[in-house]
Amino acid sequence: MLDPEVELLVDTPSGLVVTLGATRVAAGAQLSAGAATRGRAVLVNGLPETVSWGTDGTPVSVLAFTVVDGRITGITVVIDPAKLALMNLPDPA
Repeated sequence: MLDPEVELLVDTPSGLVVTLGATRVAAGAQLSAGAATRGRAVLVNGLPETVSWGTDGTPVSVLAFTVVDGRITGITVVIDPAKLALMNLPDPA
């Protein structure tokens, strides 16, 4: 499912973190799998994305995927609380 040259961009309070390549991106996904307690697909600014919330209902992350020819070629993740606060995100269901 991941393109061999997939690019992961994570927007953190300290700036952007970039990870390249399917093996490294998949390894990072396994490490962070339990960070949020709830998540679901939603529309954010009209685009399909995934939002995850913590136990207190605070947004933890927003993920957006770029898919080309059935493979994920890009993943953008926002985990910067200041930027999440500026997004028009739905409440957790």
